[in-house]
Order: sequence, then C-alpha cells, then structure tokens
Amino acid sequence: MNTKDLNVADIAGLAGVSRATVSRVLNGSAVVKQKTVEHIRQTMDRMGYVRPVIRPGPKPKLGSSRKPRLGSIALVTIGSSRQVFQDPIMAILVEELQNACRRRQLNLILDQMISADQVPLCVLSRQIDGAILMEFGPSENLRACISKMASLVPSVHLFAPGHPVEKIDHVTVNDVAIGSLAYQSLSSSGCRSFWVVHNRDYFHEALVVRGRAMLDRAGQAGSVTRTWARPMPNNSARHFWPEPVTDFSDLSEVADACLAEEGPVGIFMTLEQGAKELVDLLERHKLLSDGKVRMVIAGNHPSLISGLPEMVQVIDLDFPELIHTALDRLLYRAKHLPTHNLTFLVPPHFTSQPAAGERRA
Repeated sequence: MNTKDLNVADIAGLAGVSRATVSRVLNGSAVVKQKTVEHIRQTMDRMGYVRPVIRPGPKPKLGSSRKPRLGSIALVTIGSSRQVFQDPIMAILVEELQNACRRRQLNLILDQMISADQVPLCVLSRQIDGAILMEFGPSENLRACISKMASLVPSVHLFAPGHPVEKIDHVTVNDVAIGSLAYQSLSSSGCRSFWVVHNRDYFHEALVVRGRAMLDRAGQAGSVTRTWARPMPNNSARHFWPEPVTDFSDLSEVADACLAEEGPVGIFMTLEQGAKELVDLLERHKLLSDGKVRMVIAGNHPSLISGLPEMVQVIDLDFPELIHTALDRLLYRAKHLPTHNLTFLVPPHFTSQPAAGERRA
C-alpha cells in the first residue's frame, strides 16, 4: 500500500479500532485510553502515515480578516530564549518538537515574549496557525504573557506546574505523580530516611512540586526527611522547602553525609543535572552497590543519565508524548476553536526495571 494513499479508515483497520477512535486521537481528544492512543500512534508510525495539517470536516469560522492556514506554528518562549540553547534538557525538548513538526509537515517558528505588550511578530503578521508557549528562566510577566497570547491565537501552554493560567490548554508532566512514584519506589526498598536533592540555584516550581510530593508522603508515613538545596542568590531555599533544609555548594557534602547516616537512605534528585557526579561520589564508598543508599532521578536527557548503574532508577518524563499531545491539541484548537479548556497530565514511568529484589512502584 502506498503510504501517501493511507487515510483514517486504513489506519483504523490496521489498528483494529474504529474510525472515530483514530479521529479522536488525531484531534487530541482526552477520552481515549492512553494504551489505545499509543497503539494507534505506533501503527501510524509503522505505516509511515503523515498526519495532515488540515483534515476533512467542518472548518472554524475565522472571519474574512483572517489569512488562510499556512501550516506553521510557533514555539514562543516567555522570558529569556537564550536558556533554550544553554539548558541541555530544554535543547532536547526543542529538538523533539522540531522532529515532530517535520513529520507532520508543519513549519516551526521560534519567537520570544518578555511582556504582554511585546506581541511576537509571527502573531502580528499572522504567519502561524497556533503557538506552543514555554517559560525559559524566571519571568515576572508569565501569566500576563500567556493570557495575552491565548487571546490572540490558538495556544497551548507546555509545562504548567502549580497553578495553570486560565483560558488556555495545558500539557505538562504530572509533577505530583513523579514525587509519589519516587517515594513508592524508595519506600518499597526499605529506606528509613528520605532526602530530596535540589541541584539548582534558583526557584523552579516543577522541581519544588516533585520534591514536596515525595517529602509529604514520607512525612505522612512518619519517616525522617531532609532537603539538600543549593543557595539561591535572591531567595532562601527555606521559603520553599520544609525543615530540615541543608544548604550545600558541592554534591560531595551530600555523599559524605550518607556515610554517617543509618541506611538505607533514599535519595530523590528532582532533575538529572548532577546525577552522574553524585552517583560517582556515592560509589567511591560503595554506598549504592552495598544498598546503603537507594537513588531515584527524574530526568530525560540521554547525555546526563546514560551509563548510570542499574540500581539507580530513572523516571522518564516522556518528552515525545508531551510533544505529541501538545501538537494534537493545538491543531484541534486551530481547527475547532473550542470554548472549553483542558489540562493534560502525562504520567511518569521508570525507564528500566528496578534492581533485583526491588518491587516496581
């Protein structure tokens, strides 16, 4: 079969589902079970099916002043776009978005916004059908910028921890579920104390939500908890973390503290940056190999998590699924202009099986 001739009915037959189910997946509907969504997408990828930018069906009433659809979207960074290229985690996310747009025959434009008065040129010139919005670095105008964009063009907010902005769709990882998954894994390993290592020197809401979720569950169970946080130039880590909080400037301080602690100690790193360094420091004393320390890392960047020993568990943030969901929903909004708004939480999972003798959470 020529892949160019494939249509929704063909994909439905190959996947063993109804045409309506395939259509819902293409339109970003939230009613289809995740396993079914993944099965349909795998079928489309296997057959080389390219999702069309404009699909048959009723078109939105855009008005005569709107230009025709151009098959272009924008990634609009709220705050400093320089961090896109400095942060390896954000760089790989942008690359995933570029690849996903290419497969869908979408043009991707990169633009920036630092205040609600600075509307991106791609919006003013009507070059795009919709925008994915992301925050890069601290921004005092985040909510105002997102609200402004949502009023001008179909938009999806990618990564929306804490309290999302109203009147816009949100696609994000489930940071509470990440912390809960880390606690369940460490608890099932028999850990007596639970530590969060926050290896960033500025406030990052998603990381705080993950760490607090783990600490709250450990505290409710009556376990000993502790937070290790790098000093912040403008804020004290104690504003965001429950006591006891220990400031550290070098990860060797965390490793040294494990030597004096009665194990097993459960360590949860809210992001993979610094994970290799801490693992090496712990293994100098065989703390991981001997089971005195158990470790869970939330991360997704291959260069930062590859080569870790198998006893270290990594929670996958599933960037490809985030991108798929954000693009599906954005194209749906651009086509149908719905009045309701949804929040999509992508569930976390471990990248590999737990070490021998451990139960997977």
